[in-house]
Amino acid sequence: MRGFYLTRTEMGTILQAIRNQKSPDRILSRSWKRAGQMGQSDEVLELPPIFRKLLQAGEGVFGLSINEIVTLGNQLEYASFRSTAVQNWVKRDIKEWIGAPQLGKKYAIEQAAILFIVEDLKNTHDFESIRLLLRYAFNNPADRNDDLIDPLVFYTAYSQLFDVIHTDPKPSKEDFKQKATQLSSVFNYLTQSQIDNIEKLLVSAALSVQAAYYQTLSKQYLEEVWK
Repeated sequence: MRGFYLTRTEMGTILQAIRNQKSPDRILSRSWKRAGQMGQSDEVLELPPIFRKLLQAGEGVFGLSINEIVTLGNQLEYASFRSTAVQNWVKRDIKEWIGAPQLGKKYAIEQAAILFIVEDLKNTHDFESIRLLLRYAFNNPADRNDDLIDPLVFYTAYSQLFDVIHTDPKPSKEDFKQKATQLSSVFNYLTQSQIDNIEKLLVSAALSVQAAYYQTLSKQYLEEVWK
């Protein structure tokens, strides 16, 4: 694992801060210190350019280009974004569910969250299955009011569920359900049937991230053979 990285829960917190027109400096500072760096001035100087831009987020609506989303996504642990792949997603594979850039040529925070979700889901699902999830949970990308659940809330929730799965040496199906039920308790505006379905989607997404972890680990072992 490279020195500096973000967990998905940290990424969710960062995106939430930006959406609320606040600087994500605290969470970035903690992540940077985890990588062994100290001192606020060094943080600003050494962070990748995308984070310097995020640190300036404070007032007004904030959007991200595809390249910025890819750069940001590649700071996540167990993730491997490619700009050409993401371009194909928005132009073809999930065009109907991501929509056109909502801020000029930039994508809104919710759209960025959907792309992060797709990156995670593709570890275990084909695009037909991914589209079914996007349609069920998020509906019309141009109208966030018809979402069953907010994309950023969904992303953050399954990220927290992954943290539980990843740190438990022998997680059980009952462990998944218990944590998913806890996380979905805030969706009291949904019917019980919808809540049950969201819980299943949270578990599926979290397990997809766990699959990415195993893929990363497998590649590391293989690469060590050729060193």
